[in-house]
Amino acid sequence: MRRTALWGLLGLAMALPVRAQTEAEPPATYALTNVRVVVAPGRAIEGATVVIRNGRIAAVGAQVQVPTGAVVMDLAGRTVYPGLIDAASTVGVPSVAARPVGGAGGGGPAARAASQAATEIPPEMRAHRSAGDEFAPSDTELESLRAQGITAVGLVFDGGLLPGQVAAALAGSGEPRSLVVRSPVAQQVAFGRRRGGYPGTLMGAVAYVRQAYYDAQHAMNVETAFARNPASAPRPVHDPRHDALQASLRGEIPAWIEASAQRDFARAAETVRDVGLRSWAVLGAQEAYLAINDLKAMGVPLIVSLNWPRPNAVTGRAFELHVAPAQGTDSAAIKADSAVARQLRENPAKVAAAGITFALSGHGLDSPSQFRERVIAAVEAGLSKDDALRAVTVTPASLLGLSGLLGTVEAGKLANLVVVEGDLFDKDGKIRHVFVEGRAYEIRQAERARATAGAQGAGGSVEIAGDWQGSIEMAGQTTPFTLSLSGSGDAVTGTLTTELGATPLAGELTGNELILRGSIAPPGMNAMELTVTGRIANDELRGTLSVQGQPPVPFTARRRGPGTHAYEGGAR
Repeated sequence: MRRTALWGLLGLAMALPVRAQTEAEPPATYALTNVRVVVAPGRAIEGATVVIRNGRIAAVGAQVQVPTGAVVMDLAGRTVYPGLIDAASTVGVPSVAARPVGGAGGGGPAARAASQAATEIPPEMRAHRSAGDEFAPSDTELESLRAQGITAVGLVFDGGLLPGQVAAALAGSGEPRSLVVRSPVAQQVAFGRRRGGYPGTLMGAVAYVRQAYYDAQHAMNVETAFARNPASAPRPVHDPRHDALQASLRGEIPAWIEASAQRDFARAAETVRDVGLRSWAVLGAQEAYLAINDLKAMGVPLIVSLNWPRPNAVTGRAFELHVAPAQGTDSAAIKADSAVARQLRENPAKVAAAGITFALSGHGLDSPSQFRERVIAAVEAGLSKDDALRAVTVTPASLLGLSGLLGTVEAGKLANLVVVEGDLFDKDGKIRHVFVEGRAYEIRQAERARATAGAQGAGGSVEIAGDWQGSIEMAGQTTPFTLSLSGSGDAVTGTLTTELGATPLAGELTGNELILRGSIAPPGMNAMELTVTGRIANDELRGTLSVQGQPPVPFTARRRGPGTHAYEGGAR
């Protein structure tokens, strides 16, 4: 019996198909004619012309003349929006532990010593590392960004404590460093833990971050004293980590502090106050709706992640007085999960209603291909389209220090544009062209059709009824299963049939995202909560199976067609 392939915690391990694109050689001048232009949130021009010259917007308006020699694109019936900006993306940025900073040991003794010192600094603690220097996206990753209308990104690290400095880059083509447009943007701060080393606890992580800033402040004081009286003051000893943190201490760049759960916001504010940071922002803020008044009082911008946590991990759920039934479906838990899932989707709307400055980001998402559908889900949950556009254009441009280049469709700015058939924030809206610094990218028709079918908007309807044949993979083991589903919306029911027997499930379908819960009782063991999460793309379902207390186990399933058979046990 391969039970290990069935045990895990709730998670998401799926990705929508990436829409492939073809890249055109950029002419010097374009004229986009007969088009509706959304210049900025709440400002639109009907029947306008946009002139692009040498990568910049040369002119935009209803009375603009088409320049001689321009490549004319008649876009009647379509709308031009500012290129979207993902304020905090890890696309193309390696994990904090992926590779050491420094060279391979070449050069003279001083170079080798510097390289050795760099590699001895734990990867979670390299405050001096630049995300712009580490940026190395694949062509597929860049295409995936552009397919979502994303033309620029804030580059952040995934994990760590003081993992490095934020940068900003374009989602165009070419050598990665040529795409970086600003570095540093901010100092990234997190309260992560290290496995097998200090700090291994949250308390230790907070203490480490504070001490690092105290050390940086001390180094600044020593430098100041030495500059005033070099004859008697101690000579400064430079540490690249301390030097990097001094920029945020002096207010030259802000600190972006990762805080997602309700309890994290006060911890971040206390740290800022104790170490004397002048400017900061909250990165994550998935539970902002639980602390709206506190966050508003802090007066700092939020970079709200669209990576919603699983409902049963949200603050307060563990303290709910709830007793699962001895047998059958736990309807109360399912309804509670559905309610929390809706609140998570409403989070951006609650932040906007409170008047808090915020940007939206894909920080933590499995793939950029989830970005736009999550924004649409937030709109369907109450976020106005103007606020949504502001959160993915104007505000992130400001937070990245790029308001003079990006965020609106105005003369002089980079020609980062999205051409949409329909509305950008409707599930039926189709992105037809994307411009990045004046270079045109067109999504192939066949790929667009497949991607549209696979990403039927967050809140749209997909057909789930039928038997889904799949397999669970873990540690070289493969366990087949059949998932029989029926219903839609908030009333989805099903049965998971594995080698452990048949398990009734119930839950909900939001857009193409499925959450089901039930109870599984392996032979000789007590019943445990089983959760199935997944995403449907065409006739494929990808996700995770979770049994309480264990890590997540990914699966892939396809809708069973004629000539296939449900799982019946026996040989693998």
